[in-house]
Amino acid sequence: MLPTAPAAGAVPATGAAAPPARPVPPPPTDERWRHALAEVIREPHRLTLHAQPLAELSTGQVAGYELLSRFDGAIAASPDRWFTAAEHWGVNARLQGRVLADAVSRRAVLREGMFLTVNVEPHLLTDPLVAGPLLDHADLSCLVVEITEHTRAKDVAAFTALLAELRARGARIAMDDAGTGHAGLSRLLQLRPDIVKLDRELISGIDTDQVKRALVEVLGDFVRRMDGWVLAEGIETPEELEAVVRLGVPFGQGWALARPAAQMLPALDPRVVAQIRGGAARARMDDSVAGLVRPVRSGTDPAACDVLLGPDGLPQLVRWGGTGPADAPRWSPATVVTPSTSPAEVARMAAARPVADVHAPVVCVAGPGHVLGVVRTADLLIALAGPAA
Repeated sequence: MLPTAPAAGAVPATGAAAPPARPVPPPPTDERWRHALAEVIREPHRLTLHAQPLAELSTGQVAGYELLSRFDGAIAASPDRWFTAAEHWGVNARLQGRVLADAVSRRAVLREGMFLTVNVEPHLLTDPLVAGPLLDHADLSCLVVEITEHTRAKDVAAFTALLAELRARGARIAMDDAGTGHAGLSRLLQLRPDIVKLDRELISGIDTDQVKRALVEVLGDFVRRMDGWVLAEGIETPEELEAVVRLGVPFGQGWALARPAAQMLPALDPRVVAQIRGGAARARMDDSVAGLVRPVRSGTDPAACDVLLGPDGLPQLVRWGGTGPADAPRWSPATVVTPSTSPAEVARMAAARPVADVHAPVVCVAGPGHVLGVVRTADLLIALAGPAA
């Protein structure tokens, strides 16, 4: 979802000229759109992607990026207006296919463990112009396909089959704008998304709205039970950021964290990182280890997972290390905890392991076959140390 503009800032000094008003774009049926869209299709450089960081709200680290379309065409308008006009003039699938092709190729510049997300309208996903750039690749790992709530798939069976194929190739599925639109919980149950993005409507003013905080907690618990992750988007103030961090929301996005940019920002502002870590540490010490859990891949194929499951569905081994030439990846026996376990108890369990395994991550599960993720020893130390003085 495109970030909304923040509230107005400083008032211009007395006598200062007001900035010129941005021209109102014509309606999508206007003939000028047809010519503007033809120009964008003819000149690929007029449609580019900017990357907005997605942050881990337990550490402040950049976990990935959402790729957002930016148009440089004859009409000055927001990307959603461009795509609305493209839908009217019958070229939306062509534009979205170009966006997906660009997004898939950008995985090559990601650091290890990061991911990219990109929006797709469900009614277009099965169009060959849109599905083609995805199905051209046997490996779609590190790519998250965001399904918006604004429209419905035309052919539900074909849509569902394509999602299954994308997942089989390593892609993850996200549900965008959760909390808005007509789909609601039924769409959640249909998609079973890996990531659920909470809409700006839920996040705006959450620091002063107890009902919104309660709803985010309920949604977070519901999504965790589906082995998914919640991402709060549209975080625009330090107060909203503090609120979602204290609620244990795993991931966040918004102008309070970082704005979209032409290049992938490698790290957040240190002041933002300090705020995130301080709030997360306070929340963890008062609650459970759930807020420390990081997502990983689990399964029965050692070549395609980080947590190896046994025949009973329980974790047997966990992969860790691999941070540099002198730190090769290795497997250790899995130490298993539940989300309600306290950080102090998890630390005691980790410290009781053999010396060779003492720094291995601890695996957090919700039941057999339901691996929520891992807790890194570094995160445990930060939580137990508390906020910096």
